[in-house]
Amino acid sequence: MPISYSSSIEEHKFVRQKAGLFDVSHMGELLISGTDAEKFLNTVLTNDISKIVDGQAQYSLLCTEEGGTIDDLIIYKKSRKSFFLCVNASNIEKDFQHLSSIASGFNCEILNLSGAYGQLALQGPNALPIMIALLGENIGEIQRMHFKQYEWLNGRESLIARSGYTGEDGFEIYCDQNDLWEWIELFSSKIDQQAIRLIGLAARDSLRLEAGFPLYGHELSDEISPLQAGLRWAVCFEKENFIGSNALEREQGDGLPGRVIHYEVDGRRIPRSEAIVTGISGNPIGKVLSGGFSPLLEKPIGTAWVEREALSEFKQTGGIVAMGRQEMKLFQTAPVLKRK
Repeated sequence: MPISYSSSIEEHKFVRQKAGLFDVSHMGELLISGTDAEKFLNTVLTNDISKIVDGQAQYSLLCTEEGGTIDDLIIYKKSRKSFFLCVNASNIEKDFQHLSSIASGFNCEILNLSGAYGQLALQGPNALPIMIALLGENIGEIQRMHFKQYEWLNGRESLIARSGYTGEDGFEIYCDQNDLWEWIELFSSKIDQQAIRLIGLAARDSLRLEAGFPLYGHELSDEISPLQAGLRWAVCFEKENFIGSNALEREQGDGLPGRVIHYEVDGRRIPRSEAIVTGISGNPIGKVLSGGFSPLLEKPIGTAWVEREALSEFKQTGGIVAMGRQEMKLFQTAPVLKRK
C-alpha cells in the first residue's frame, strides 16, 4: 500500500463521496480459542465482551498494570470459545507475547495468523450498494460492527465485517492471503467503471483524523491511557478486575493529568507531531500528537495532548491556544464530520 496512488486529496474526497478500496493486509490477526477464551479476554481487555453476541464486533484496548495502552484493537466474537482479533501492524509481536504470557493460567490457545491473512477495506457511502451488487442482497443484512463468514474459493471462508477506519460506512474483508488477488479481481470491474478508487496511506490517515479516530503511537501509547485519549466508553469498570483497571480507576478518581484534544488551524502550515502547544500565558501546556490537512474543512487539523491545568484556559479563550506563531482552535471531540 503506497502513500498514494494519485492525489491523496482526491483519494480522500473520493472515499467521502463514493467508495475507496484499501489494501490493509499489513494489519495483524490473532485467534483466541478454548473454553476459557471469553474469561481470558475479559481479563486482558478494557471492554466487556460478554455484552456482545456471536457475529458481533467490539472495539477494545490492552493496557499495562499502570494503565498505559499496549494497543487498541477490534475483536470479532465467533462464539464464547472463539474470538478473532485485528491488531495494529507495528504491535503484532508485542501483543502476541503479552497475551501469551498471561494465557498460561487459562484454558485457551493463542494463534498468530497474521502471515496467513490478507485484508481489504471498502469504505464510503457507496460501499453497501457495491457490495450488494457484487455479492448479493444478504450482504446488506450485516449491521454496523457485525460480521459474517462468507464462503469463497474452494470452500475457504472470508470474514466480512461492517466496520472501518474512515468515519464512513464500509466493509472490512479478512481472507486467506491466497484469495486476496481473487477479491481484487472481483472489485476490478467497479474500479474500471470508476465506481471505486484505490486509496493509499496518506488518505487513510487524513480520513481517520477527520473522523477523530486514534492511531497507536500518536493518540495512544504507554504514556497515554484510554481515559486520556477520550475512550472512557471502551473501558468497562463494571466488570470484574481487568489488567490496568486499578490504575485507571485511580486516574479517573484523582483527575486526568491531561487529555487528547482535537484542533484546527487557519492557513496551510500543518502542525506536526511533537510540536509544543502554548497557552495564553506563553508557557508550554502540551504537544501535538498528529497533524494533517482536512480536505473537508480545507485547513489543517489534528490532535494534541494538553495538561489538566491548561484545560480551564479554554473557557476563557474560546478554545484558542498557540503552536509557535499559529493560533489553534481546540475541541473536546473531532468536529469535522459533524460539518459534512
